[in-house]
Amino acid sequence: MDFPKNVPSAGLVNGQFVDEDLLVGKPGSLIPASWGNGVTQEILGVVRAAGMTPSETSNTQLLGALRSTQLFQTPAQFDVSRSVATPEFVQRALGNYAGSRSVNAATQLTIADVGWAIGFGGDLAYTVNLPDINSVPNGATFTLHCRSNAAVTVACTGSAKISPQGAYLTSIVMNSGESATVVREYGIWAVQGTASLKYAALFSGACGNPGYQKHASGNIDQWGTVVTDVNGEALATFPISFPNAFSSCVATHVGTGGAMVIVMNGSGQKQSVRLKMRDALNGVSANWVINYFARGY
Repeated sequence: MDFPKNVPSAGLVNGQFVDEDLLVGKPGSLIPASWGNGVTQEILGVVRAAGMTPSETSNTQLLGALRSTQLFQTPAQFDVSRSVATPEFVQRALGNYAGSRSVNAATQLTIADVGWAIGFGGDLAYTVNLPDINSVPNGATFTLHCRSNAAVTVACTGSAKISPQGAYLTSIVMNSGESATVVREYGIWAVQGTASLKYAALFSGACGNPGYQKHASGNIDQWGTVVTDVNGEALATFPISFPNAFSSCVATHVGTGGAMVIVMNGSGQKQSVRLKMRDALNGVSANWVINYFARGY
């Protein structure tokens, strides 16, 4: 679309239309039929693209067309072109989740769930499978929150791995109150949120007896059960070695009478501590059971 510069009879001045000036005898510009038809067709093309029927009696159809919902369609979910971003597209991409829904039983997530906030409910354990990682683009995100009364397993589909805190696993477990943001980062599902903390080396631990628990401060708790020898002594070897130092240990005996358990002076090491037990009569014996709780860092 341009001025009719190649039509000499149009009488343009400096490439634009001018008015007739009778006082100085200057003729006005003429509008060629081809130019007038071209301008009209340009406008009618916009009107028709908006699904409107052109009307000779309306002078507001072009504005109506530009404001219509048909003229500017919302681009596809992962469109990265330079097409017009409608408010629908912007709201979906920024500031809000695309939607939310509840899951209460075994479910296969799909690309349609990308950007949604998904809450896990129910009373029984079940598994939620992530979609094939090749079916979604990099950056695709699922936001998960568990309010179920039983554990929910979030598992990979295919050969992909799910990676909380740098680990590479085939699944993670979410318990009530935990949240997870799962993001497609190239060939893995990266996990952020409270559900990933238990997989961090900083918070690692082992349940049961013996067992241990690491804390964010660097402190480590360890516990277990040992049995005395004929001297009333027992060597408690910790489940893991303290990286820096042993700090303290408290111990109690298992039985029906009074007894005392002490940490033998100077025996506390990174890997173990020696305990000694005496009964109420200051006697010692083999096969007495001692529960200990040690702390270090």
